Amino acid sequence: MDRLLARLERRLGRYALDNVTYYLVGGQALVFALATVKPELLSALTLDAHQVMAGQVWRLLTWLFLPMSMSPIWVLFALYWLYTMGTALEEHWGAFRYGVYWLMGALATLVTGFALGTPVDNTYLVMSLFLAFATLWPDYTIMVFMILPVKVKWLALLDAAAILYQVGHAHDWERLVPLVAIANYLLFFYRPLLEMIARTSHEAGRAREYRKFKAVTAEVKRHRKCAKCGVTDEDPKVEFRICDCEKCGGKATEFCLEHATNH
Repeated sequence: MDRLLARLERRLGRYALDNVTYYLVGGQALVFALATVKPELLSALTLDAHQVMAGQVWRLLTWLFLPMSMSPIWVLFALYWLYTMGTALEEHWGAFRYGVYWLMGALATLVTGFALGTPVDNTYLVMSLFLAFATLWPDYTIMVFMILPVKVKWLALLDAAAILYQVGHAHDWERLVPLVAIANYLLFFYRPLLEMIARTSHEAGRAREYRKFKAVTAEVKRHRKCAKCGVTDEDPKVEFRICDCEKCGGKATEFCLEHATNH
């Protein structure tokens, strides 16, 4: 994917639209302001294939500007986060790759909406943006309700769980809507995700081996006994050494420190 994007960027990068996030945030803020006066406006902006075929072609674009909430407090939070995530990703990827990320998700959602004939909005597309942000900056901390610090990687897990829930509870082919909407995330991050899974599995295996080693070591220490004087490791001050010299018959034998040099 990276090689393909690099080739496309060399050829088409000059056509990339800068500051896409500004247009998205501004559009959603405008729609929110208009919808507070005229609530029925929202239903006229969703992506509805039947209405598009009937001539309402503006729906092909306006669904991207639907606000995530109609609560004044929550919409401010949503717009702030859209701005934060979008500008960070555009700075990290560049305008071309960031635009491709949005375009892939939008086109996939458009195709699915037309194929299923059901109205769709931008919810899952924004969720895919959050997953991308959390994957690149997992330890970024936000203040939930202005008091509780939470790293975005934990919120991203809730995000992913919500998507899987929708997939599991949607009717028939409608479960494709959330999957297709985040296909851009899977295409961009499948390799880092596989590497993360492999790394986590490796680290878990090493942790198990270390715990096993510690358990065996602790078990050995609890049964140490000097072959000369019989003192055991119940006395924490006693140090032990292992000897396999000719006097010991070449067999590994434990002695306290005093008798390790004189037995």
